[in-house]
Amino acid sequence: MLFRPSIRCRQPQSGPILFSPRFIISSSKTLYLPIRNYTTPREYQSKPRVPLQRSQAASVALNPPSTTHPPPLSLPEKPPDLPKYKNYFRVGKAYGVFYKTGLKAIWTNYKLARALPNHIFSSGQAKVHQAVRHGLLSRADFQLIRRTRRDINKVPLFALIWLICGGFTPLIVIFFTGAVPRTIWIPKQVRKAREEAERRRSKSRKESVVLFAGPPRRSDIESMPDEPQRNALKSYAQSLGLYPAWWDRWIPTLVPTSLIKSRVYRRLGELEVDDFAIERDGGAGKMAGEEVRMACEERGIDILGKEERNLRMDLERWMERGEERDKNADEKIRYPIGTGK
Repeated sequence: MLFRPSIRCRQPQSGPILFSPRFIISSSKTLYLPIRNYTTPREYQSKPRVPLQRSQAASVALNPPSTTHPPPLSLPEKPPDLPKYKNYFRVGKAYGVFYKTGLKAIWTNYKLARALPNHIFSSGQAKVHQAVRHGLLSRADFQLIRRTRRDINKVPLFALIWLICGGFTPLIVIFFTGAVPRTIWIPKQVRKAREEAERRRSKSRKESVVLFAGPPRRSDIESMPDEPQRNALKSYAQSLGLYPAWWDRWIPTLVPTSLIKSRVYRRLGELEVDDFAIERDGGAGKMAGEEVRMACEERGIDILGKEERNLRMDLERWMERGEERDKNADEKIRYPIGTGK
């Protein structure tokens, strides 16, 4: 595919989220990448949405069980006359209850996922996605499978940390959040992870990488020349937290671009199916507040300091732009996602 450098002029961008499929801005030049060209307008054909085959209320079909989230953490207050060592013992006991509850939740989720029809929990990603599109799984089922698989893989390492560190585990896991199952993230971990994610997204924007204004396509990324494609993949993976922050300096010298690409494409596939399921099962307006926040996080939308209603609008706009990109393959979507606070 041919492309030609344009003159060095930029149009202002106001906090975009994802990479532009048509152009990439670097500190030295602008490359225009023609993705699709049609001599006559093509008729848009929407993808058919097979209705969910099991009768479920929208809130049940959209929102996975509460056991996929961390349980409440209730720390005891220190009485003025209580010795410090006794207070530390009480706090440690509260953390122990929290972790045990979170680990039990993983087992509960595993049993729920195993009970889904057609042994789908043991199937590959492609079969799970197909089951969602054919109406065999709801959005809640899809997220239950995703989160249970993710958490189960992290249990052995957390168990080792807990065995070695004992009562000091809450102080240690702060530095290993990515290795800890989500069901046992303490509130401080959740806040720190979100702050780190937004810091990395801000860094990507400052590096003059223009991001998609909506869901990107794999074909858009594949059509880019090698160097812009590497930059786009790295920035997209960085903005979504698809790899640890310390990998930044080792890409692509020690960490191959192919690994980053596989993670990006896997997330793109998951987001496409999740968008489909949200729209079919009732829409973002009927999702629980924490589900909206997590969905925005997965799509690279900043959430800290924003009201819930604005986050719902951001999520709905993300999905609308996916439809717009299907309807208008030749049109650049320039406006960014985000409604402010």
